[in-house]
Amino acid sequence: MGKLEELRQKNAEVLAGNEQNVQAQHAAGKKTARERISSLLDKGSFVEIEKFVKRTLATPGFEAASETGEGVVCGYGTVADRAVFIYAQDYTVLSGSLSAAHASKIIKVMDMAAKNGVPVIGVLDSGGARISEGIAAIDSTAAILNKYNEISGVVPTVTIVAGPCIGTAAYITAVSDFTLMVDGISAVALHGPQIYASALGKGIEAKEFFGARNHAEKTGLAQFVCANEDECAGTVKKLISFLPSNNLDEAPYEVTADDLNRQLPFTGEEKYDAKAVIAAVCDGGDLLELQSAYAADIILAFGRINGNVCGFIANSDTDITGAGAKKAARFVELLDAFNIPVVTLANCGGTKFDVEAEQDSLIRDAARLISAYAQAGIPKLTLITGKAVGDGFAVMCPKALGADMVYAWPNAEISSMPSEAGALVLYEDEIDKAEDGVAAKAQMKDKYIAEYANPWQAAAQGVIDDVIEPAHTRQILVAALEMTISKRENKLPKKHGVLPL
Repeated sequence: MGKLEELRQKNAEVLAGNEQNVQAQHAAGKKTARERISSLLDKGSFVEIEKFVKRTLATPGFEAASETGEGVVCGYGTVADRAVFIYAQDYTVLSGSLSAAHASKIIKVMDMAAKNGVPVIGVLDSGGARISEGIAAIDSTAAILNKYNEISGVVPTVTIVAGPCIGTAAYITAVSDFTLMVDGISAVALHGPQIYASALGKGIEAKEFFGARNHAEKTGLAQFVCANEDECAGTVKKLISFLPSNNLDEAPYEVTADDLNRQLPFTGEEKYDAKAVIAAVCDGGDLLELQSAYAADIILAFGRINGNVCGFIANSDTDITGAGAKKAARFVELLDAFNIPVVTLANCGGTKFDVEAEQDSLIRDAARLISAYAQAGIPKLTLITGKAVGDGFAVMCPKALGADMVYAWPNAEISSMPSEAGALVLYEDEIDKAEDGVAAKAQMKDKYIAEYANPWQAAAQGVIDDVIEPAHTRQILVAALEMTISKRENKLPKKHGVLPL
């Protein structure tokens, strides 16, 4: 056999894989690693690296386990003609188990991505650390986690969980910028079902505790849950369309045919729908919501205003919870890392009135959001669409936290305390003297709003820049963004701030 024939045969063997294992992967409702890469990248753009790697660090007493490729497919290609590096764990090869060689391939991809300033896409589908390599496999996983932290804020990292992700590797989902999970096939846990069954003396439902829905609704690890792998690939492509390739690049600008002076269909009197307001502001109504199933009191989304990518943070007409504050804080930090402007739609009566939550973590969680806004040097635009009361005003990016421009709709209720409490404090004598205390209380509440808790008082005190017609919101935000888009700030020199407890 000639050398060319040998090369072609070896390539064909690697690409074909183990037929029985491939069939088992498909039977489990999962694509193979190479099929996933093909669905994510532009056709014909993938270039594989370290295809033939095969080595092991098997410890004494264990049989060496190693196969060509080491259970992960790595390389680079393009998404919508934009370069990306990618790795996909291959469950058809040694169950995608993570070994030292497996980890070194992933780390090489991440290093190259950082050096070249392009995003990293990772696809997780693994049976866990390779047992035959003992602690070396765990150390290799820690090295991957270290690399994620090293390149954090340098290039975007996008992780897809498309199978099991059990053990130390589960932390990858938390240190990535964005994590997507596929309903029905994703499972993320620090300890597998067998470990829990042994420790607790009873089995637990893996899908309920480890599945995509759990991590979308309860833990918040999954920013996106997709019905299938094709939907997941489409979501990744849309997500990347909003992200710069690195922290020195600008987010992709798109020319829009949408009229920058388009009027919004709002008066401020209708039932408030934060998502509808964001969509109405965005070019063509196009947006991408993140973490929609987690902490519903806060809404996060990417969109564009007159071609420029922005991140949107909005209250859903309710008090803010600790989970909502953490959710918003992380998004602000991410936007700041990649120099993406933030638009905040404030409609918050304050932090959640809950003694147990306050005794738990509410104060520190809300403080983290305050710190995120205060430390961010990106363009910050705030629009008060409803309530901005007490600490609900303070945490949602007022001027004091560095907002470049703050606007309010005429129906906004801006106050240091809730209107009922304000009425009781200021008009206690009138309420006590009234024959009908309930009616008097309601009347004094309206009086308090009219005299104190309104945007005109806030404008007079200089805490907002203007009171605007809701219909004019888009054109005003377009103008404000154009004015602040080249913003630069010189902050006090330091290594980094210290996050609140």
